[in-house]
Amino acid sequence: MPQVRIIAKNFMDMVASLPAIKLDMLYRNQFICEAILRSLPPLAKKYVLQMLYIDVPITSKSLMEWVLADGSSKHKVAIDWLIQLRILEVVDRKKETTYKLNPTFQTNLRKHLVYG
Repeated sequence: MPQVRIIAKNFMDMVASLPAIKLDMLYRNQFICEAILRSLPPLAKKYVLQMLYIDVPITSKSLMEWVLADGSSKHKVAIDWLIQLRILEVVDRKKETTYKLNPTFQTNLRKHLVYG
């Protein structure tokens, strides 16, 4: 029996605290991908669903166009969550930062949505 017991506040905190290797293993399961999608904040869900069938990286400027003028703080929170959960991968280019979905997460979420 472990002497130290870590209690996460909620499901998303527990998932976010996992190492990158374990997160990548989790994203191989279609049902885990769905559970994480359902647990995301609304704007983060919107980003994932809009990027689900886009296979090229999207610029940060393009992502900002998907948000209303007063939603910049929610935008930053959504992007931070997606990066922390390794759902979004940051691709740094010389001029502008671009984002793309984690390929394993993207593939398995697509399969789940299409085949159930």
